Amino acid sequence: MQSAVAGQPIGVAIEVGSGMQFYRSGVYSGPCGTALAHAVTVVGYGVDAGVKYWIVKNSWGQTWGEGGYIRMRRDVGGPGLCGIALDVAYPKMAR
Repeated sequence: MQSAVAGQPIGVAIEVGSGMQFYRSGVYSGPCGTALAHAVTVVGYGVDAGVKYWIVKNSWGQTWGEGGYIRMRRDVGGPGLCGIALDVAYPKMAR
């Protein structure tokens, strides 16, 4: 997923945990499960104080989160935090 995001935004589905609805800032680490019901766009990634994260654009407007974005922890194995790695979509262009 990281190599795909390095070249373009990707669409993913996640579960929105109750804490995410009230997210304001920082790297979000849950709680949430993997009942996918909300589409978002992963636009990048980074590291904050040693914590790896995805930069995710949400559709809830600029007053939510960090100007409409959330930083979601990305060093979570398996399905990823909130199921972020379960349903990924992006075009693969022929070279």
